[in-house]
Amino acid sequence: MRVSPIGNTGKIAGKDTTSRLTARVVVTAILSVLGGGFHFGFQISIINPMAQILQSFLLENFEGSYSVELTESDLTLVWSTIAGSLFIGAAFGAYIMSKILELYGPKRGILYSALVLLISTPLAGFSYLASSPVLFVLSRLFSGIGVGMGTTAQGVFLAEISPVAYRGVIGSFGGFSTNIGFIFASSLGLPDVFGTKTSWPYAFYIEALPCLILIIVNVCWFCDSPVYLLRSGKESLTYQSLTAYCGRQAAPYEMDRVVSEVKAYCTNADVIWNRAARRALCLSLTLNIVVSFSGITAVSFFGTFLLQSIGFTEHGASLANCFSGLSGTLGAILSTITVDRLGRRVMVLGSLVFLAAVNTSMMLLAYYFNTTKESWVGWGFLLLFVAFLFVFSAGIGPTAWFLGAELAPAGCRARMQSMSVAAQYMSCFLSPIIYYPLNSSIGALSFLVFIIPLTLSAIFFQRYLPETKGRTTEEITAMLQK
Repeated sequence: MRVSPIGNTGKIAGKDTTSRLTARVVVTAILSVLGGGFHFGFQISIINPMAQILQSFLLENFEGSYSVELTESDLTLVWSTIAGSLFIGAAFGAYIMSKILELYGPKRGILYSALVLLISTPLAGFSYLASSPVLFVLSRLFSGIGVGMGTTAQGVFLAEISPVAYRGVIGSFGGFSTNIGFIFASSLGLPDVFGTKTSWPYAFYIEALPCLILIIVNVCWFCDSPVYLLRSGKESLTYQSLTAYCGRQAAPYEMDRVVSEVKAYCTNADVIWNRAARRALCLSLTLNIVVSFSGITAVSFFGTFLLQSIGFTEHGASLANCFSGLSGTLGAILSTITVDRLGRRVMVLGSLVFLAAVNTSMMLLAYYFNTTKESWVGWGFLLLFVAFLFVFSAGIGPTAWFLGAELAPAGCRARMQSMSVAAQYMSCFLSPIIYYPLNSSIGALSFLVFIIPLTLSAIFFQRYLPETKGRTTEEITAMLQK
């Protein structure tokens, strides 16, 4: 059988082997991201509108349980640490998932992440019933572990079950689910819903429901990754998986592709010494780190605070933050539609340049408002806020979740996805720690923390990022070897 040079088209014994986007692979992709991307968006968003309520809960119970008096600066430090513990847990979860993927495959990896999240997410609500800030901290940390496990496993799983021609569409579901989780949590956190002193635990109980759904469908309906199955010597199950995900007619062609990947599995396993793997890792790490230093963590954690600082009331800022999240969802939809038409390179470079321009405009508007206190500036800032979420969600946001798995040689895929996702979470932890004190000390100039990395990475990717649209793993590896 001959592998076509680009895309998933060819003829085998006179039959059309064109892969199609089957309903099975689409539904599987949608359900699989319920254990990773959705919870990442939910967890980083839910503490934004509820920040004051959750800080009050922690302050009261720290003082009551441990007879410790916290000053305002102490509380700020404690809150930043608790908020950031999600990323520490996520980095650890991404790290351990590499070994799980090697031993048990991505299907079970997704299952294990859902089990962790099913336990950890309602634990935050139970902390209110037990008046225990420690339980809330543990919930945040273990939710991070589950998120890191899930986002790592989903990237590998989606890359290995999707036909080459539709890998971008399927891979972008991870970013899309993050936006859905973000806006869903923003809605639940409104004062008119669960954003009150007594109702906030229900938001975390609701978050556990998608985990339960995912566990059921994973056990009863998911087929495992064909790459993992063939690597385990299960040829008949591999063919069944390819038939389910790619269609009966395309299965022979896809089987040929998977055989080629598994052959490479034995020769391309060294991330350091293999040139293609090394370049792929460098590109993936850079993209995942610049995601964290694009301004998204400031928007996610401090969006309400930023809007308040620019002239909005507390309630108005929460409402504006929630509705602006819709623009992110629209951007994610656009990304899903266009990523396999425009290509990854165009989406990444275009979004980096535009985000640098938006951050620069935000910096200028914030500086102007601090000088003049004119109220109209708040609306201009909100428009930029909306534009930022749209462009981020259409470009580097979803692309970072799958580009590493797509660039990686098959033997390095699990390890590289694990390292890339862990790097994003560690930099997500560092970004607000760097930004928040700078914002307090130098004001608008703190946006330079985002403008400089965006600009430098755009130059780097313009020179080194290859176009992977429609190309097989073998073709991408050959490009990176040059």
